[in-house]
Amino acid sequence: MKVWVYVEGQSDRRALEALWGEWKKNLRRSGWGVRIIPLENKPKFFKNIGLRVVQRLMDDSSDYAIGLPDLYPNREYADTVHKHGNLDELSDVQTRLVSQELKDWGLRGVDVESHMDRFYAAAFKHDMEVLLLAAASQLQSRLKMSNKPHGWRNPPEEQNQDNPPKIVVQDLFRRHRKKSYRENVDSPAILRDANLEHVAKQCPAFRAMIDWIGEKTGVPAY
Repeated sequence: MKVWVYVEGQSDRRALEALWGEWKKNLRRSGWGVRIIPLENKPKFFKNIGLRVVQRLMDDSSDYAIGLPDLYPNREYADTVHKHGNLDELSDVQTRLVSQELKDWGLRGVDVESHMDRFYAAAFKHDMEVLLLAAASQLQSRLKMSNKPHGWRNPPEEQNQDNPPKIVVQDLFRRHRKKSYRENVDSPAILRDANLEHVAKQCPAFRAMIDWIGEKTGVPAY
């Protein structure tokens, strides 16, 4: 039994692997595996999410799948079929892509609705680095600051589109570490020691996805 989580990039995968470390061990002890799959970037995420999810749902009727792209950026999609200005619209885009793929399979007798119940269309609001802002103590340690960093909206998921969490984190690294933020290295280093429940409490959209996994698998995250 597996939960398949589709994200945009490798840094998203590494961040989640670090943050979910203990929870994944508990899931494994209960017979559940969690596979976090990067689809490279947002355009390729939209191109591939439908087929990838449907393949997994069709392969094993006990598996679940989740779409977890970034909400940001989205303005370049305003005049496309993937238009999304908020979480609900991004969820609708993913649901439509998966549903359409299932309907294609449905021509061969597949029950579309029963499979859709095993898919959760989530998103990072506004990008993965929101988790770093929620883990302020661990971010402080990585930045080698005597005081906790600040300067973003709270809760951190409300950090706006004009200055999304990743830009905030990049600026903090430039100012306090005098070096560039390395997303593939710094994000897992920060989140490895973070408390998942603490992070989730500050990020309601992220927490809703975690709670969905806990409900479906019977293995709560906290």
